[in-house]
Amino acid sequence: MTYGEAESNLILTRLINQWAIASDAHDTAAQLRLMAPDGTYRIYQDDALISETSGRENLNRQFTQAAAASDRSFTQNGTRLITVNQNDGTATGILYAQVKVVTTPVEGGPAILTDYSVRYDDHYAFLGENWGILERDEHRIIVDQHPLTTGH
Repeated sequence: MTYGEAESNLILTRLINQWAIASDAHDTAAQLRLMAPDGTYRIYQDDALISETSGRENLNRQFTQAAAASDRSFTQNGTRLITVNQNDGTATGILYAQVKVVTTPVEGGPAILTDYSVRYDDHYAFLGENWGILERDEHRIIVDQHPLTTGH
């Protein structure tokens, strides 16, 4: 690994962590800043594509709706592998994460915890001055949902 590749790996790892923090904070504007203007976000469950959104305006709408649908969330990033192609200013990444989302589907009803075991397949591009997410495929590998019994 060259110095340039190592530096890009560190920057991309930070980008991945910034994404998790922005998502948990419901900071849609910060998430959009991490995406390429023509970026694409796809969600798969049981290997079936359930959502695909492209472009800043559409991504803003999707991320805002997702944030509004949850009371709070907690993301823990785990194993990741980033491969940088210095020749064309692109990179790919695989990231495993645990994402816990709390919702209250019925006002006054019990809170529901949905625990997602996720694999992200990312494509990054160097966009002039910094790296951005060009494509992010969220694969929901395991989904466990149950009433939240503590921590209301």
